[in-house]
Amino acid sequence: MVAKKMCKKCKRLVRGDKCPVCQTESLVETWKGRVIVIDPIKSDIAKKMKVDAAGEYALR
Repeated sequence: MVAKKMCKKCKRLVRGDKCPVCQTESLVETWKGRVIVIDPIKSDIAKKMKVDAAGEYALR
């Protein structure tokens, strides 16, 4: 199983060497927790994180 990496630009958790969302290769393997956003419009946490799309995000 391949470990997930955090995209430094959009904070998404991704597999591989390139973020499929923002296309950056600036990824790190060190992150402390994760948040899964299902409905960013209704989520207070997504608003605080400034997230506008559903997905899995890392916490540093």
